Amino acid sequence: MNWKPFVAAGAGVFLLQGCSGGSQAEQNEEQAELTVSAAASLQDALTEVQKSFAKEYPDISLAFNYGGSGTLKQQIERGGPADVFLSASASHYNDLEEENKMVEAENPAFAENALVAVVPEASEAEKLQSVLGGSGRIAVATPEAAPAGRYTREALTSMQEWESVQERMVFAKDVRHALTLVERGNAAVGFVYASDAREADVRVLEEIDPSLYSSIHYYGGAVAGSGNEEESREFMEYLQSSEAQDILRSYGFSDPE
Repeated sequence: MNWKPFVAAGAGVFLLQGCSGGSQAEQNEEQAELTVSAAASLQDALTEVQKSFAKEYPDISLAFNYGGSGTLKQQIERGGPADVFLSASASHYNDLEEENKMVEAENPAFAENALVAVVPEASEAEKLQSVLGGSGRIAVATPEAAPAGRYTREALTSMQEWESVQERMVFAKDVRHALTLVERGNAAVGFVYASDAREADVRVLEEIDPSLYSSIHYYGGAVAGSGNEEESREFMEYLQSSEAQDILRSYGFSDPE
């Protein structure tokens, strides 16, 4: 029996598979992957932004690293992988900019937010002052790690309540963690962003007077020296586009002033 035709056919299949694999590898090499270090409060909105961004920029993929803005800033300072930094605090962004770790941008602001006090859905509380004067635990993002905690500290200090409730504080790693503590009934009240409370299983007890804390501005930009500065700038331009801004508004954020 002559095996040559079968050997040749087998070799042909092997060669075709090899060519196909090489083509896929080239496609993967052509697609840039951006690591986006983003404030935890942006997670839901960015999940949808990612889908719309992929339709317009199929050659750029996004991988997200969520956390408190202060924690993310420290990661970047220590050389952690990041192409884009999206902060819930202008100060954290400005700190990195002063350290020459951000690509200079003309307008880094892309969204605003507000602070609210939330309680479990089953709570019978009617006023924030009554909860603060009670005995239940209070969920707050750690001020040093997350801007939401710093805004909360500013508000409660303005209300002359910060010191009096210290023993009842439960400090969360970020604002989403603080929200989860309230959702699960592990805290009688929590301070989170208005955007976080929008779809959560909590009840907004009170919108905090914005005069009691600093304005909540979200700043973002390309991280210097990441190797993907051009693609990072394209993502930031998209994030400030009307399409992305519509998505952010639908999740409770407001336009930057």
